[in-house]
Amino acid sequence: MKNLQGVPLGLFGASFSIAVFPVLASLAAKGEKENFVKTFSVTFRQILFFIIPLSVFILVLRAQIVRVVLGAGKFDWEDTILTFQALGVFALSLFAQGTIPLLARAFYALHDTKTPFYIALVTEIVNIGAVLILIGRYQVVGLAIAFSLSAVTQMLLLLFVLRSRFDNLDDRNIIKFSAKIALASVLAGLSIQLGKYLVAPMIDLDTFIGVFIQLAASSLVGLSVFIGMCYALKLEEFFKFKQALTRKLFKGKQTIVEDTADVSGI
Repeated sequence: MKNLQGVPLGLFGASFSIAVFPVLASLAAKGEKENFVKTFSVTFRQILFFIIPLSVFILVLRAQIVRVVLGAGKFDWEDTILTFQALGVFALSLFAQGTIPLLARAFYALHDTKTPFYIALVTEIVNIGAVLILIGRYQVVGLAIAFSLSAVTQMLLLLFVLRSRFDNLDDRNIIKFSAKIALASVLAGLSIQLGKYLVAPMIDLDTFIGVFIQLAASSLVGLSVFIGMCYALKLEEFFKFKQALTRKLFKGKQTIVEDTADVSGI
């Protein structure tokens, strides 16, 4: 279950944070607060651009994902139900889990390791308290709820303290972007739900192939709607990603052509 949610966190949350850390550290050392905030804001929004829609996709498709990835062999139906319920709860806090590494590294760049440490301690207290309250009633799902609550608490505390250091973390752009990406993601999620119901009568959902087809088809519908909304809302992060992807693909093709020319002796 943690592995399922760990994929987007590793790809986007951790990797973006690690990549930008040297830049943040350099800007902090030079005292360039404005550029520090700008770089932080851009990276924060880039992480959310991937994490928020993925959260919605995972939330809406949690049953299909678990059945395809884990719902086989000794993994019985009761285990599958508990897992996709917990995965749904984890998905709700992915935005926090994905941005915590960046927030922590922003403090490290400022040569402050104590603040993230103390906030982590507070978070653990919240986690333990929530587990004690929820475990009796919700069991395994209660653990997921407690973890998600502690993750959101940690993210908000880090963000609040970091903002107090700069007075402004490019709040307007972050809030504006968050509203847009949330809208695009919710509409994509609704289209996925509709796609699931439209595909269901055409396939046998008691088979692996049937569930996989439902997962793939509804995901394509959701992805199409999400991309359409990115165009409609003129999301800058989407166009930057598209440009970078196109440049990389074009560069790859160019390299292939050059290699072919070398082999041919042209």
